[in-house]
Amino acid sequence: MKRLGFWYCVIGVVMAVLIITGSLVSAAQRGPSDEMIKGAYQQILGAADKNGDGKLSMAECTSIFRDKAKKERDCKYWDANGDGTITEDECVSQVRRAAMR
Repeated sequence: MKRLGFWYCVIGVVMAVLIITGSLVSAAQRGPSDEMIKGAYQQILGAADKNGDGKLSMAECTSIFRDKAKKERDCKYWDANGDGTITEDECVSQVRRAAMR
């Protein structure tokens, strides 16, 4: 009878670990909330949006970085539609895209 209780306890612990692990993996796959991403984008705008249009031009984006190769690659990545500006929607979609990898 004691052995049966032991195995019930072991099974309960294993199930709890699986449930917790599944919850953590699921949360990690979702990534940050849209509000968090938009907040980060707004902070970047506050520092780099020189003309105050609510978007980052390629010149404004590249002014953030010191490494020339990195700034060109990163700014092109964030400009998802290739129109030369980075919007809040593009920022959200690119973070979501990166979280899905």
